[in-house]
Amino acid sequence: MNIALTGSSGLLGSKLFKDLKNLNHNYFRISSSASSPNNNIYSYEEMLTAKIPHSVDCMIHLASQNSEISESDISAELEITNNVIKGMKTLNCKKLIFFSTSKVYGDNSFDHQLFEETSPLNPACSYGKAKAACEEQIIKAAQNSNFEYIILRMPPVLINDPRSSVGKLHTFIGQGFPVPSFAAGDKNFRSFLSYELLFCVLESMIAMEFHHNNEIFNLTNHKAISTNELFENIALSMQKNLRIIRFPNFLFQAMLRVNRLQLILCRLFGNSYMSNAKLTRIIDLTMHGK
Repeated sequence: MNIALTGSSGLLGSKLFKDLKNLNHNYFRISSSASSPNNNIYSYEEMLTAKIPHSVDCMIHLASQNSEISESDISAELEITNNVIKGMKTLNCKKLIFFSTSKVYGDNSFDHQLFEETSPLNPACSYGKAKAACEEQIIKAAQNSNFEYIILRMPPVLINDPRSSVGKLHTFIGQGFPVPSFAAGDKNFRSFLSYELLFCVLESMIAMEFHHNNEIFNLTNHKAISTNELFENIALSMQKNLRIIRFPNFLFQAMLRVNRLQLILCRLFGNSYMSNAKLTRIIDLTMHGK
């Protein structure tokens, strides 16, 4: 199978490409910054002008500007996806896997709500709005251009890389400093996605050759965890002793009255958790221990 990958120079894409190469397929990278046909790297312009001498069976689209984009960047995010859709025609590609985000449901909240694929979309940040718009763009284009898609909505991926927020936590905890927190961090529910589970699901979907087409799936670890559990899991993975300093609840409540601090506290100690039941009916996620 010939598979094309966008976003292969990013944090997640570079790791995925390295591991995907070990599977028994041919891989091509679509890059916004480089072209090296001898290494199967092609530019978007080469893709759009039909200068890639290969057909592609499946396009994996994870290219994105970044998760901190502003409102003015949404149109550029849509343009990336639009170019991918156009490029699929020149590559004679009829299958697309799109990496979306849990942010399409909204940002962290102190409310408790379990998000399913049928839950209303209510993106608050520009990144969530952009991905929701890209999803709509893909669904409409698939109807007109006769290609099949799978959309994967994902929470933060647990990768220990200094460029990621989780990687920064690894660095901080690895230095042995006590971690300041609150009791609220023992009781909230956060969904995360291990890289190992992401790769296993992607491998399974490629192997199944889209037996479940034109579907949206939440891809997340089976068990949601609290913020303080995340700290503990990171320390355990590094074989570090962790000391969490829990400040009193009255201080937490006082800080919530300050708008700017409320946003920070909600991001750290709010809830954002997703059901993966739909995907589990197809792929047994529990077998991966996640």
